[in-house]
Amino acid sequence: MKKLMTFAVAALISASAFADGQVFYRYGFSSLNTDRGGQIFTDTAGTAGKNDDKSGHGLGAGLDLSLMQCPLFAQNSVAGEIFVDYNRFSKKGVQNAIGTVAGVQPTKATISVSELAVVVAPKYRFGGLGKFRPWIVPIGLAFLVNSPPSNTTSYLDVGYHAGIGAEYEIVKQLSVGVDYRYTVGSGDPGLKVKYGSLGTYLAINF
Repeated sequence: MKKLMTFAVAALISASAFADGQVFYRYGFSSLNTDRGGQIFTDTAGTAGKNDDKSGHGLGAGLDLSLMQCPLFAQNSVAGEIFVDYNRFSKKGVQNAIGTVAGVQPTKATISVSELAVVVAPKYRFGGLGKFRPWIVPIGLAFLVNSPPSNTTSYLDVGYHAGIGAEYEIVKQLSVGVDYRYTVGSGDPGLKVKYGSLGTYLAINF
């Protein structure tokens, strides 16, 4: 009986190891489904060239907090993820809309087309594969900041976020991983942003 209890405790400890917390830092390549060229604040409706690149780069960081072991599969776990991600898609010298709106001489300026997302989501992790651990984010809530603002001068939005990835544990305290994430805005500010991002990340485990 004593051996059985020892084995059960050891199994629980081993299973819980897959639910450790994590802080990670991410770099990725991102792409908009539709460019924002020709809008008022991106390039003054394209009067002096369009700010219409769709592909860019992103930097992000996140915090994963252990929530629970999966009730059906003890080696799998669920974490709560808070993820902050900044992506810049286009940056060109175009006509600055502020001069036009203010009724003064239009000027050229370098305008960045970017997106900031703050995501809160569950992350489901698959254990039992040694130092290799795949995971999925089935759906998360994304709070979005569009820059420049839309033609309606609105810049805040909400949407959903999903992702899939895998990581490898180098040592107990350090992991590296790759992932693909997709974010879709609701379109509430008169601008429906959709973009995907393929990235790699370095994680500190705790």
